[in-house]
Amino acid sequence: MPDWSYRTVFRPILFRMPPATARDFTLGCMGTLARMPWGPSVIDFMGHMRTDARLAYSVGGVTFPTRVGLSSRVDPHLQASGAFAKFGIAFWEIGPVTINGKLGGPIRRHDGTESLEFPVPDEGPRLAAVLEQLQRPSPIPPFVRLLVRADSTGIHEENPEIIARLGTRPAAYILQLANPDQSVAEIDRLAQQARSHGPRMILVSVSAKATEEAVNAVAPLAQTGVLDGVYIDGGSFNAEGAYCIGQSSAGEIPEAVRTWRAALPHGATIITDGGIHDPQRALELIDAGSDLVTVSSGLVFTGPGLIKRINEALLYRIPASPENRPPPEDLSWFWTCLMGIGMFIGGAMALIIASTRVVMPYDEAMVGLSRDEICAINPQLIHFMSHDRATLSGTMLAVGILYLALSLYGSRRGMHWARRTMIVSASTGFLSFFLFLGFGYFDPFHAFVTAVLFQLLIMAVHCGLPRYSNPVAPELTNDRAWLLSQWGQLFFVIHGAVLIVAGCVIATVGISSVFVQEDLDFMRTTADQLFGAHPRLVPLIAHDRASFGGMLIACGVSVLLASLWGFRRGHAWLWWALMTSGTMAYVTTILIHWHVGYLSLEHLLPAYAGLGFLFLSGALSRDHLCGGTSRVA
Repeated sequence: MPDWSYRTVFRPILFRMPPATARDFTLGCMGTLARMPWGPSVIDFMGHMRTDARLAYSVGGVTFPTRVGLSSRVDPHLQASGAFAKFGIAFWEIGPVTINGKLGGPIRRHDGTESLEFPVPDEGPRLAAVLEQLQRPSPIPPFVRLLVRADSTGIHEENPEIIARLGTRPAAYILQLANPDQSVAEIDRLAQQARSHGPRMILVSVSAKATEEAVNAVAPLAQTGVLDGVYIDGGSFNAEGAYCIGQSSAGEIPEAVRTWRAALPHGATIITDGGIHDPQRALELIDAGSDLVTVSSGLVFTGPGLIKRINEALLYRIPASPENRPPPEDLSWFWTCLMGIGMFIGGAMALIIASTRVVMPYDEAMVGLSRDEICAINPQLIHFMSHDRATLSGTMLAVGILYLALSLYGSRRGMHWARRTMIVSASTGFLSFFLFLGFGYFDPFHAFVTAVLFQLLIMAVHCGLPRYSNPVAPELTNDRAWLLSQWGQLFFVIHGAVLIVAGCVIATVGISSVFVQEDLDFMRTTADQLFGAHPRLVPLIAHDRASFGGMLIACGVSVLLASLWGFRRGHAWLWWALMTSGTMAYVTTILIHWHVGYLSLEHLLPAYAGLGFLFLSGALSRDHLCGGTSRVA
């Protein structure tokens, strides 16, 4: 569930459920999807959250794909670990792990302060479940949390067995202490046992409100090499003894990070769970000295796209390095740009023809009827064909505009989503050419144009992308423009999906019945009369209708995928491309209907509604997409 669906649809529903129920339902659905053969591809398709190679960060002898990890409190029973591996995370935290596991009590959600309240002791998975999970291959290293308590619970006595059975699988252990002063010997013993299975980080979980005595007790363990660093827990305990974490507790955490950074030796690792609900908070913790950060409550209150937004903010900070760019003809954007230009010119030519002669000489030759003879069959028939061909030309112009924008401002800047959008859309459009097998009219000019443009698509698939660069700083806070844009993005996604469905319906009509009742009412005739007038007349009309359906599918795919993947602060070019192309298509459609007198409200209602929906979507997303260029410090 991307942010545009989570913030607008799913979060209001889930927030009406008890927090634990909502969590288990959501994670259960995500886990089920991830275990399906095509599930991981669906998650990739919806979120497009892969990390850039430049985000790789090395600490403690381990190289992570990014600096953002997942807190164990998000998925304590490992229901959706397969799905979270696709979220662009650096590591996932598991635990606290015990032999028999620990079930949690009721969780409370405080919407006003955006915080979660968990019962104590911590909820965690059984060792058997962890072993089963770690048997599955995953590119994301696991961090295992262990309870270390010098009390009568006996939990600390399980740790040696847990470490022995986990073996080499964990990349790090996080030791959760009851009292650092009384656990030095236990820490040393567990660290030695863990490292006997190979190099790995040993961290101690400490509170962001740790006292000076706690700092003085833990820091020497790092200086002597017993520990590799600390995991700073940004949560706190309320008067009832429950553990709370969220945005309300985030303000003092950067200072705690600076305190620990000053106390620990150079090179020690600091990981912080600091109530991160927006990218700005993650950057503040990293600037304060944290090597890695984890997200927990932020996924609940902000949305699952938070990790992706943090990664984009981190990527924007990386200085651009010199790059030897190949010539344009060796890059995909050059060929998709030519494809867009060809599509736009073709649409303009088709519009001119539809507004003047309508029927081309090769149409007359293929059908065996002159323009005058077609008019003689039905005086409204030429006007009807003009309306079909002008509508097709408007869609071609829209696709051309989208391809040009995606090429020049997306693919040319290394945005792989823009390249993929055009390749999928164009492939769909080219496949629609074979609809002629259904309507029985082979248009040689259409075939020639398709063959030429198809070669450009082949070149676009063959060539690569330059290194990704974004000239506009990403959004760092969850401000009003960002919140409204979630609705705008949702509406654009719906818009694209509706266009695809409409294209499928029109293409189906084009290869079957050809006419709908409104068409026949406009021409004051019947389908039998038209089918019986000449054996090749209806296939000529069906060719235009089916081609329009195929082009509408290609346009819908462009709108859908660009809306799914391309919404970023400052991407004004995408806003203008969507608005200009959509307006071009709808206005062309409406004007040609007015021009030929085809004024059926039932027939034109989809065009009127689509234009209104387009402007509503644009109004909601404009401030975000066309936002300023504030820099990421």
